[in-house]
Parts: sequence; C-alpha cells; structure tokens
Amino acid sequence: MELIREGDTVLVYIDEKRKFPIVVRRGGILGTDKGFIRHDEIIGKPYGSTLTTSMGVKALLFKPLRQDYIPALKRITQIIHPKDAALMIYLSGVGPGSRVGEAGVGSGALTIAIASIIGDNGVLYGYDISEKAIETTMQNLEKAGLKHRVVLALRDVREGVDVDNLDAFFLDIPDPWNALSSVSKSLKNSGVLLVYVPTINQVEKTVVAMRQSGVFGDIHVYELLLREMSVEPGAVRPRSKMIGHTGYVIFARKLASSDSP
Repeated sequence: MELIREGDTVLVYIDEKRKFPIVVRRGGILGTDKGFIRHDEIIGKPYGSTLTTSMGVKALLFKPLRQDYIPALKRITQIIHPKDAALMIYLSGVGPGSRVGEAGVGSGALTIAIASIIGDNGVLYGYDISEKAIETTMQNLEKAGLKHRVVLALRDVREGVDVDNLDAFFLDIPDPWNALSSVSKSLKNSGVLLVYVPTINQVEKTVVAMRQSGVFGDIHVYELLLREMSVEPGAVRPRSKMIGHTGYVIFARKLASSDSP
C-alpha cells in the first residue's frame, strides 16, 4: 500500500468542479469554499482514502493523472483539449525516449501531456513567439513535475527550427502551412507531423500545402467528439452538455527527399 508522504502530489477531489492537485507540506492548508483541509491530515494516508473538510464535506485523495492538472493550469491562451491531445499523441507514435518538437506551446497543456509520455530519456523542444507563453508553460510544467524533460525557446518556427532528427512534431499556430518547410527539416524520414487548427479553412490550406510540397504523405484529417453519459437508477442517458467541436487534427508522415506523395 502506497502512503502519501510530505512532498508528494495529491489530487484532492471534492466534486467535479472542485479538484485540487496539491503538493503536501507539513503545516500546509488547502482552503476551499467547502471548508479547509490540513495537509497534516493527508500525510500518512493511502491514495484512495477519504477525509472530510472543516465543514464536514467529503473529499477523496487520489494520485493525480495527466488530465487532473489541466483545470488547474494557469492559462493565457485556449488549450488543446485532452480528447484531442490524446488522439494526437496516439497517432504520433511517441513514447519513452522519443525526441519531439512542439510549436505554439501556449499555456502548456499539450506540452504536459507529451512530456508525461516521453519519459526521462526523452526530450521535448517547445517553441512559441510569446515570452509570456514560454513563462506560463514553464510554470505549469514545474507544477506537473515535468520541467526537466522539456527545452523551451522563444522562436518563430516559420523561420526555422534549431533541432533535427525528431520523431514527431506538434504544430499549433494560426498559419501552419507557412511552417511546413522548416518543420519538415527537423523531422527524420517517416517522422510524424500533427497539426491542430480550429477551422475548416485552415485545414484546407494546410492539406493543400502539404500535398504541393512533395514532402508529406499518408495525410489524414480527424475531428473527435466526446459525449459523457449520465448514470442514475432508471435514468441512463447522454449528458445535456457535451464537448463538441474543439478543433481538427491533421496527420502526415515525412517522405524521403527523393520520393513523392
């Protein structure tokens, strides 16, 4: 049985709107509108335990998963939703030890997801044209305990990328078609490019540019919808609200220079 120790990260779950990933410290206090919890009450308990706040409200103690950090992120931009991040990472084929690029890190939600997959032997090179985005992503990576796996840089990848031989590249910028040439040079042959865009107009421009470049093949476009179910005795149905359109995911593989799509 794994017991919670001082310095561990714990998800304090009160309800769907109140999920708090915290680093427990002796003498610390988590304050919520449902009452406070002393960190000393958490230390020594096994993950999966239950305790109550100062107002008598039940709280559950879980080991945080990747998605548990997302609601708590400091945000300066819209983030790539976990459903889309999961599909992109699966399609990319990256895993422990992979070398990966990402441009348009924004608030770092996708950065955290990728960094959690590549392990301590992998490296993620993250780029953005905004100093604020780089600072925010660094802060969020630190909260998630993944800062050591990521190298962040202030750079416009449309003008070039300073690494090569990458296994995959994730691109989330307004005009990805203008970055295809420079990003392709950073990928190894057969490396995967994943592009995320919110509108169908951007999809068209990107895919047409990919085909015309002669650098990419096996091109596909996906949209992922997610609907949760509400389960009550005698009343099981889809929830009234669902996560519908968030963005489109474009997948492509890099060809050898002598080949064509």
